[in-house]
Amino acid sequence: MTRVWRLRPRGEFERIRQTGRSWPHRFFILIVLPQPDRSAVPPRIGIAAGKKLGGAVTRNRYKRVLREAVRQVYLNIPGGVDVIFIARAPIAEASVAQLAAAIDETLRRAKVWRADALQAEE
Repeated sequence: MTRVWRLRPRGEFERIRQTGRSWPHRFFILIVLPQPDRSAVPPRIGIAAGKKLGGAVTRNRYKRVLREAVRQVYLNIPGGVDVIFIARAPIAEASVAQLAAAIDETLRRAKVWRADALQAEE
């Protein structure tokens, strides 16, 4: 996931949190906001970890692990979608593979999944 595809401006992040639809998971909360006018643009991803999870070092570790898991399934997220992942406390006991599977499952529940991307990789 390159930096260009990351959700950066604070105002954009807050707008998506307030207007997007959310799906909870044990390891994170997924918030999705479709952008139909930008369907040709790659999906933008934002990752957050609240202060309840611990100090800055701990929160940054959780965000790095979550970012790596998102990178593994990024090609399956369709364009024109803004996605936010907010880490939850049980993420401390999850591996990257478990997180990738959880992201896969939650994106499918949210109906934000491109099944054709898997065939394109093979």
